[in-house]
Amino acid sequence: MSGEELQELLSRYVEHRELLGYRQTHRGILARFVQDYAIEHPGESIKTNDVLEWVTRVRRAPPTQSAILSALRGFLRFVKAVDPATSVPDNHLLPSPRRNPPYILSVEQLQSILHAAATARPRGGLRADAYVGVLGLLASSGLRVSEALHLKDTDVHLRDEPPHVVIRETKFKKSRIVPLHPTTAAHLKQYAERREHKCHARRATMFFVTDFGQPLDQNSLWRWFSCATGKLGLHLPDGRGPTLHSLRHSFAVHRLTRWYEDGASAAELAPTLSVYLGHVSPKESYWYVSSTPGLLGSASNRFAAFAGVGDQS
Repeated sequence: MSGEELQELLSRYVEHRELLGYRQTHRGILARFVQDYAIEHPGESIKTNDVLEWVTRVRRAPPTQSAILSALRGFLRFVKAVDPATSVPDNHLLPSPRRNPPYILSVEQLQSILHAAATARPRGGLRADAYVGVLGLLASSGLRVSEALHLKDTDVHLRDEPPHVVIRETKFKKSRIVPLHPTTAAHLKQYAERREHKCHARRATMFFVTDFGQPLDQNSLWRWFSCATGKLGLHLPDGRGPTLHSLRHSFAVHRLTRWYEDGASAAELAPTLSVYLGHVSPKESYWYVSSTPGLLGSASNRFAAFAGVGDQS
């Protein structure tokens, strides 16, 4: 197959994905593959060994290589409909990415992090209140970090009943309304009041800003969080510490644990958890519902009650 034909198929494939509503078209990585393959294998049908060689020729982390191969497989299935000689690599030809068990923060650890955030420098500046607000929001609602930091002032409704934030077309192009816990709303109101007393901040479009009205920088927040949790001695036996994403994991696990403890049906409420997390369906939320001693204990107690374990009557 000629390079021109591959380019034409790539254009049609990307257009097809866009029409289906996919947010990720993988245009960039696919265009590089098509360009390199047309130069290195002119007029040849695409073969599995050549695809694997291209994916692995650049040193990348296994999860990245796996993601690139997955994107190529979708495109190659499209090409195969035109050129049956095209090979579509099997999904297991590269090592499967392994995800480390998430760091689930306890309530006490979350409180210690918020106390540390309240002392963030510069002293007397808006940053400390912003950090407390955004970290509390992440821990109590399961928002993605980017979703919280990209909230506009007009997306935060603290005087409504119930108080809530509006998340607009983030991952999966989904918008959603997220109600706020009363304590979270109280901290955000405190931050909003201080924000109003800063002339640059109150004119800013974004909700979480510095004294000069600049949006909070995600990299700076990550660095502060890593440093603060390190000083608090928070780490797993293997040395890994929590990340900002751990707040999202922790929210999901604590919510499910509470449902078990309250006797609610976790299966029936799973779609509610998915809405909070901004997932398309509950199956995307399964990774966040990681096994913890508290969660397993609560599930075990529920099963014991259901099975009548210990009932001597």
